[in-house]
Amino acid sequence: MSVPDIIRRANEIGERNGKITFDELNQLCGRELDPEDIERIVDALSEAGVWLEAE
Repeated sequence: MSVPDIIRRANEIGERNGKITFDELNQLCGRELDPEDIERIVDALSEAGVWLEAE
């Protein structure tokens, strides 16, 4: 899955639940990401008001 697809799906989960867990995000990624990609994802979630939480 591409980084924009990961961001879109993570936002969908976050809008539904008000948050996304690290486990859910890791399942979406399905592969190792570059640090820049991780930063893009976290920034996009933050801008959308989606909390990233540990379970």
